[in-house]
Amino acid sequence: MKHLTKWIGKLLFVVMAIALITYAASRTLDFVNSTLGAEDQIIGYLALFATTGGALAWLAVFLWNSKGIAQKAISLVMIIIDVLGEIALFTIDTLLQSGTNGLTATLAPEEIRLTVLGMSFLIGLNIIATFAFHIMDEENIAAIEKHFRDQKVKAANDKIEQAITDAKVARAESIAVGIATREADVYAQVQKAQDRRDHTLPERGIIDTLKDVKAAFSGNGAKREDLPIAAAETVAIPELTEAEKGENAPGGASFQNTDLHQSQDGGYYPIEKGV
Repeated sequence: MKHLTKWIGKLLFVVMAIALITYAASRTLDFVNSTLGAEDQIIGYLALFATTGGALAWLAVFLWNSKGIAQKAISLVMIIIDVLGEIALFTIDTLLQSGTNGLTATLAPEEIRLTVLGMSFLIGLNIIATFAFHIMDEENIAAIEKHFRDQKVKAANDKIEQAITDAKVARAESIAVGIATREADVYAQVQKAQDRRDHTLPERGIIDTLKDVKAAFSGNGAKREDLPIAAAETVAIPELTEAEKGENAPGGASFQNTDLHQSQDGGYYPIEKGV
């Protein structure tokens, strides 16, 4: 008998809850439909998810689908808000219909306007809470916390890199003058050591010079006065220099008809042709 009465009590509780929720939902639907056109009446049922339907949905989420304190807090707060919104809307609809039937004073347009704004605000809160509930998922929260930790580590590393760069710049400025001076000295030594002779001119060796000297004294079409004194000085033959000058030859002798002969000691001396 005890179990039967307990079961009956639960049944009556469920029936009462269904009846009251249905009544409240019907009055809320009546108010919502009064703000819609005749062709949009079906849309009014969707608004119930911001009141009765929303309260039941958030209750199910709170009991079976919320993880963590953040999600449970959101679902619990939305249960309370949707129930309060339901109470406000069916009360306004009851007053509105009572005024229409002449039982009470008719609601002023400003009061109806505020009720419509309140209903819109209630729908907006449910939308925001839906997004917030998913954002506050435990995995998302862990990912967000990891992101902020990584940002802190990155900021610390950036400070270290900036400090290193500043130190390098300061050190470079302190040694720049010394490095520049050393490089300038090396550059100056390299420039001094460079061969700046004109290599486009043909080089003449001692043999070529001696051949020219011999040709000049042998009279083979070359003029003795064309032989530069520098050629005689190059091979260290003083007599050739005197012969080039003409009047300075020893004893006033002329070397027009002379040849060059090499002595045993490696020197050169002129002798007359035919000797």
